[in-house]
Amino acid sequence: MRFLTKMAFGLAALLVSLTIAPATKADSITINSGGFSLSGLGNNGGGVPGMDSLLGTAASGNQTINGSGSFIALLNPLTFTTAFTGHGSEGTYNFNFAQDVTINGVTQTLNIVGTIDIGTFVDTVHIISSDPLTFDFGTFSVDVSVVPTSIDGFGPGEFCDFLKAQFDIRTETEPTATPEPAALSLLGLGLAGVAAKLRRRRKSSQSQIT
Repeated sequence: MRFLTKMAFGLAALLVSLTIAPATKADSITINSGGFSLSGLGNNGGGVPGMDSLLGTAASGNQTINGSGSFIALLNPLTFTTAFTGHGSEGTYNFNFAQDVTINGVTQTLNIVGTIDIGTFVDTVHIISSDPLTFDFGTFSVDVSVVPTSIDGFGPGEFCDFLKAQFDIRTETEPTATPEPAALSLLGLGLAGVAAKLRRRRKSSQSQIT
């Protein structure tokens, strides 16, 4: 009797664990950046026209997500082109720019802040931060923010790097797993077997008494 009781409790515990176990469902998100082109950064009008310039090439990629978390992914390959920006142009200059970011077919504008330091021999461009940007997909949302980066330009030439962004995934609802039909059938058969054995033992006990 004790063995049958333990079996019944064990089967019941299995059903409870199947009901409350969280689902592990991986999703894929597609990220596309629109790219940007900036020119004349720090140029006082007396230098090479259009220099210094910063080009961010459009890019795309996929990322697999599984619940809440964060990852860093490419936004743009960068090309920083430097040349003479004019006598007396040394100093620090602020600039702002924007580019479209598309996640799973939804497009928003990412507004970015940067500065450029014009020196006698070295020009350095800094991408500092971006305004908060959130994509809401109902079951989960994605917060996007650029990762600060800097590129040094030593004299006239082209210098390359990458602009990346941090993507923070927030799952709004954590779905729970539904027990598989096969598991439920097996559980039902087990409980039915336990009940049948209990009935047979009860009848055997009653017949021995009479």
